[in-house]
Amino acid sequence: MTEYLTIRTAPNRAAGVGEALRSARLAGGQARALGLFAPQIGASVNTIFAIVSGASEALGQAGDEIAVMADVATVDRQPVEPASERNLDLLEDSPAMFTNRWFHVRSDRAADFEAATIPVWDGFETDTKCKVIGLWHAPPQDGVTRYLLVAKYDDLAAWSASRYFNLAPGSRKPEWAESFARRRDYMTDTSVIATRCLGGSA
Repeated sequence: MTEYLTIRTAPNRAAGVGEALRSARLAGGQARALGLFAPQIGASVNTIFAIVSGASEALGQAGDEIAVMADVATVDRQPVEPASERNLDLLEDSPAMFTNRWFHVRSDRAADFEAATIPVWDGFETDTKCKVIGLWHAPPQDGVTRYLLVAKYDDLAAWSASRYFNLAPGSRKPEWAESFARRRDYMTDTSVIATRCLGGSA
């Protein structure tokens, strides 16, 4: 099982919490943070985001352990299930930019959203300076299914250049650009933050 954690810290203590999480052996090694993310744009600097994997009981224990770490204020846990885990090995300490993006998708079009996303990643990665880490989804709520996409870019300029709506006017649109434009009809909202990956836990 997998959870996406939002860990809020005391003011100006996120760096220390991140280091503590990197060395933590969560739930006696039965749970692990696959990726730890420190926000750069779009979220409070007093926050660490984490993708944590393990059995249900271990995830609960891991959440409790994180909650009592020094300088941790609150821990919000969001269960998610993988739609496609692609490049988890790239979740390492890196100066690159890792986006954490949420897509709010009409639940009756969730299958269409996945079909317009996952199959075109090969072309997207070839044409852009991007590596898709993975796509996860939260349980449906009020007719909306939220999807979390984590992707790695060299920098903000590389992310901007990869936007389908930023392609040069008159240029041929690749399959992925047309597919990404089409999936907008399946969505009710989307938001993104830019982060630096700190690696994972022990």
